[in-house]
Amino acid sequence: MNIYEDGSLEQRLEELTDLMGQLVLDMLLVSLRKAVKENQVFKEWTEAKLPVQQEKDSF
Repeated sequence: MNIYEDGSLEQRLEELTDLMGQLVLDMLLVSLRKAVKENQVFKEWTEAKLPVQQEKDSF
């Protein structure tokens, strides 16, 4: 039996590639969300530290 003649194999491979595509997109989304969250934390940290630095410069 030729595996390429098996219709279910082709269907399984198509489902597998669809799932892999969804996985890659999900990983990208999670990475972007993490980057946005880290950027927000860094921004808040710099905003909190800015008044302290300005007080030191005023002396």
